[in-house]
Amino acid sequence: MQIGDINSNIKTVMLTLDIDLNVVNYAIEHKVDLIITHHPFLFSSLKSIDYNSYDGKIIHALITNNVNLYSMHTSLDMAEKGVNYELANKLSINKFQVLHQVNDDNSGYGGIGSIDAKNIVEYAKQVKLLLNCRSIKLYCNNENQLIKKVAFCGGSGSDFIDDAISCGADVYITGDIKYHQAQKALNNKLSIIDAGHFYTENHIMTTLKNILEKSKQAKELHIILLNTNTVEEKII
Repeated sequence: MQIGDINSNIKTVMLTLDIDLNVVNYAIEHKVDLIITHHPFLFSSLKSIDYNSYDGKIIHALITNNVNLYSMHTSLDMAEKGVNYELANKLSINKFQVLHQVNDDNSGYGGIGSIDAKNIVEYAKQVKLLLNCRSIKLYCNNENQLIKKVAFCGGSGSDFIDDAISCGADVYITGDIKYHQAQKALNNKLSIIDAGHFYTENHIMTTLKNILEKSKQAKELHIILLNTNTVEEKII
């Protein structure tokens, strides 16, 4: 719970991956009581709230219009049926293990599983379609490579390249890969499909909508799903 009152009476809920001023204005227009996001609005401590700053305008708008803001992030990343479970479903990977274990219950980040052997270029095209990406980046040394073992992590998964390498993955699907990170992967015989931060995570919001709609506790709620990419790249 980042902004709001836990005693609020909630009637209308809006689900969206990120929050920005346009999202907040949309919520106000549609009389939303609670915004649920994956990415937190507040990543670090605030030292001041200036209503003339971008973040200040968001905070002021939320509070003055009684809109609550709840964000999940890491807890949803590592949930048993969270971001990466749904990413595996999207990629038709039926069985997988956690890529980077964090907790004693085997929860953690990402996953790794097997698929029927496919050409790396054809598989990259398939991933683009499955995740509904506008574009993707493929890093590979051999366009004739056959891939069987697939590692994946929703969002920005560059921290787990070493895990993908040590697990013997042929390809790693994630977002926000930098030049030297791709170079390191290729030097260790790991191809990378950078499908983008938004497109590797946004699917979970639809899942959350379905969960809420089936929940007895939430049966009286009006639920809105806003599929807005706040940092959409322009393909020129």
